[in-house]
Amino acid sequence: MRQRRRALILQPIKWILLLGVVGSGSVYGLSAAGFIEWNSEHKLESLMFWKDTDHASTKGTALAASVDKENAKPSVKPASTATATASASPTSVPASTPLSTPAATSADKTSTSGMQVISQAQSIVAVSANEKGWLEQAGLIKIEPGKLFSYQAWLTEISKGKVPEKKADELSHVASLLYEAALRAGMQVGERYTHQDNPAYAPAGFDVDFQGEQKDLTFNNSLGVPITVGVIYNGETPVVTFNGKPKAEWKAPKITVSKEVFAPESIVLTDFTLAGQGDKRSEGQSGLLVKVFADEKNDGKNELIYKDYYAPHPIVIAKAPTAEELKSP
Repeated sequence: MRQRRRALILQPIKWILLLGVVGSGSVYGLSAAGFIEWNSEHKLESLMFWKDTDHASTKGTALAASVDKENAKPSVKPASTATATASASPTSVPASTPLSTPAATSADKTSTSGMQVISQAQSIVAVSANEKGWLEQAGLIKIEPGKLFSYQAWLTEISKGKVPEKKADELSHVASLLYEAALRAGMQVGERYTHQDNPAYAPAGFDVDFQGEQKDLTFNNSLGVPITVGVIYNGETPVVTFNGKPKAEWKAPKITVSKEVFAPESIVLTDFTLAGQGDKRSEGQSGLLVKVFADEKNDGKNELIYKDYYAPHPIVIAKAPTAEELKSP
């Protein structure tokens, strides 16, 4: 009776042990086959799915998120590369736009200007800052075809505003440069006056003595095209230019100048104020005859257009009186 009771008690234990052994073998076999993953750290607790269900689900979500992140990395890199390439291409478009602007502007200037230097007159002396101011004003002159230019009228007009100091020599020098440029351009000269002596600032044949209302300078633009005046500098030496767009067949006349020098005479005088003193001598000045020719057609045929004459100044020798001359009544 006691053995039967023991057998009844041990019978369920045997079945439990048998199920444990069979289950362990089955789990091991499934794990080896790769169907399930066995966590040796959790051992049997890992099979107890009824424990800590919240933690298991959070861990599973985190694992899934980490897997997605890893899978997303390769797709992110190409996307950023494509974006960089796309943003680089628009940059090159605006860069090419300004490059064409100067070329278009330059072409427009060429087509609208086309001006050329048709004559020039270079000063033989440097100029002061005050005269540079007058030359700057002269650089704004524009003479329409068929119009008469009056130096006095121009000076009166610009004097309505702020102008440099009016100095006779400087105004005459500027007038001389304008006159020479007009003559070399083939313009018809009207009123023009020369100094008694050829001034140091004007080459022979191109001197102008300007004296306001009394002595003017005029010339007519007979070229048939507008003429603008320009001023450039070679150091401190100015060059006045006449600029325009003459006809294709137009040619500036060839201007030549000839000079004939006259030696001064000597005059001897007795100066009683020099009694007891030595003689005095004043050097004279040579005279000059200037002839200006123009080859209008550039065919070698020179025509005399005018003469400028500067009379010589004699050499004066003042002598002290002799003793006899002092005794004479």
